[in-house]
Amino acid sequence: MAWVFGKCRHLTPNTALLVIMGAVLWLPISFAAATAMHAVLFAKIASWPAWMQLLHPLATVVAKSKLLVLPVYPAAWPQAKNNRFVRLVFKGYETVKRVYVIKKVGFRYRQAEIVRIAAVERFERTVGIASAVSWLRKAHVAEHLGVEKPSQKLSSFFSRWSIKFSAEYYEAKERQASGAAPSLNNSNP
Repeated sequence: MAWVFGKCRHLTPNTALLVIMGAVLWLPISFAAATAMHAVLFAKIASWPAWMQLLHPLATVVAKSKLLVLPVYPAAWPQAKNNRFVRLVFKGYETVKRVYVIKKVGFRYRQAEIVRIAAVERFERTVGIASAVSWLRKAHVAEHLGVEKPSQKLSSFFSRWSIKFSAEYYEAKERQASGAAPSLNNSNP
């Protein structure tokens, strides 16, 4: 990943956008190619010579190659968002967001959500299960079972791994490594 972040940091906006588009296209291509290779190898298992089954690792490498392109997205995005086309898309999105009809739909959606919540609470009170539902809402079940809320689990997972998906993390590691290298050379005269 450090290599990918190092290389993508110096890309031009157009090249960065092409790299991201290539990664997006590689996902379905590699899936289809690996699936087809495995299907043919399994179908011909009885008729082809035994050494042809050694192509299974190749199909597996093609299938796993999807994982190798995943760091491209966060690495190339800082450069790609400076591309004129990407800026035009963002500007178009902001323009659509400011259209009266879109604002009105968003407002009505929020109103419908409020009405839904009120209707559910009214139903709970009418049926007489309001206290049980409120107890569940306060997550006593999760506390008694020692289970974290999903949002807490996801945020803790993300906080552990997100730092490694930023260019700043790898730039700091490079500076730290380059700062440590001269001191090692100076200590050995």
